[in-house]
Amino acid sequence: MSLAACAEIVRKGDPDRFLSAMAAPPAARAVLFPIYAFNVEVSRAPWVTAEAMIAEMRLQWWRDALDEIASSKQVRRHEVATPLAQVLDADGAGVLD
Repeated sequence: MSLAACAEIVRKGDPDRFLSAMAAPPAARAVLFPIYAFNVEVSRAPWVTAEAMIAEMRLQWWRDALDEIASSKQVRRHEVATPLAQVLDADGAGVLD
């Protein structure tokens, strides 16, 4: 679970945000890429399936991950959720939820 995986998701899913993040200092990229990758994952949920229930399940998975971050529980291992937990506090997770 690395920052590089988040950067790749953003590069493929949101090229404009990828380029803007690359213009930021490296320390800022470490925060931006997990948040931007989260945005890509959530925004594509309705488009990866024709079944509304499956899309809702994907969104609920992300809500559960944000709840884990907010409550300081063990966060699920995932290429975006794990790095996201390293840059968000409970308030930040609540805002994203």
